[in-house]
Amino acid sequence: MTEVYFLQRNSRKQLYRDFDLLYERAFSGLIDKDDITAVKVHFGEYGNKTYIKPVYIKKIVKKIKENKANPFVTDSNALYKGMRHNSLDHLENARLNGFTFETLDAPVIIADGMHGHNFHEVEINKNHFNKVKIAAEIYNSNSIIFASHFKGHMTAGFGGAIKNIAMGCASRAGKQQQHSSTKPEINKEICINCKNCNEWCPEDAIRYNQGFAVIDYEICVGCSECVAACKPGAIGIKFDSSNKDFQEKLAEYAFGAVLHKKTGFINFLIDITKHCDCFDNPGDPVIDDIGILAGIDPVAVDLASYDLVKKANSNTDIFEKMHGIDSTIQLNYAEDIGLGKKSYKIIKV
Repeated sequence: MTEVYFLQRNSRKQLYRDFDLLYERAFSGLIDKDDITAVKVHFGEYGNKTYIKPVYIKKIVKKIKENKANPFVTDSNALYKGMRHNSLDHLENARLNGFTFETLDAPVIIADGMHGHNFHEVEINKNHFNKVKIAAEIYNSNSIIFASHFKGHMTAGFGGAIKNIAMGCASRAGKQQQHSSTKPEINKEICINCKNCNEWCPEDAIRYNQGFAVIDYEICVGCSECVAACKPGAIGIKFDSSNKDFQEKLAEYAFGAVLHKKTGFINFLIDITKHCDCFDNPGDPVIDDIGILAGIDPVAVDLASYDLVKKANSNTDIFEKMHGIDSTIQLNYAEDIGLGKKSYKIIKV
């Protein structure tokens, strides 16, 4: 049975004060001297006010340095257009939300490069994917601490550690693979015939006809590299995976991202909103703050978070009520493929 450590909220000041103790109880001996340690966090879309605040990330950085390891704070580029679409805008977004070297005492690095093409393929051989595309600098790290804001999500029901690992560690093409079960399509009205998509196509499946690109679907393997490469946005982003498939894909990508890594997971059950931090306005909190959970098993930490939110809402699944989705699919499937275990016990800090 996995131990999940729980720092209950009495006040925001108390949570901040006692956070170091939570970290020490959950992650004693986890990180080794000279480790290159990623601190994976969502910087929050600009305008969002409910993302995890930099003061907590600075505390994590400090604890990692006490272990004589080398931390950096990171996220990967977003699939959709916005201020986190490429590394330059993403770093500016991070700065505006308070994530800088000066505030964190650690480098801020976008893990998958300028346009989301820097990744390594990790072989997992699961039901949806044989290989997953993991952002290069996360792949290159020795250990990872995942700081996840636990909140609602319109496709997964809730987003916690599993969602943060899966989407947050994937390249832009990897994000598209999780969101879509079909192959990309090209809008000829938008295509400018720049041929950039073909430069990134591993199968040479893109042809050019009458001034616009055409995909040869007999050759296309659905890797979605062309979606990430198309600067004009002519190769449309798709969000057509079913809720079940999407949650299962999250679990598989998470499995690949943490494979052979030393990992710790911190879920912040604070400012729990209907929508995720990709929204500039995710809505007001739908339930009172609960606290912070930490452990070394992402499935156990997510299930404990889900159970505490349900308990605080008169044993009603608030995420299913908001989104009409059974969000436990990701937990059940994650356990089935060996990402973690659902059996846990809460230890109050």
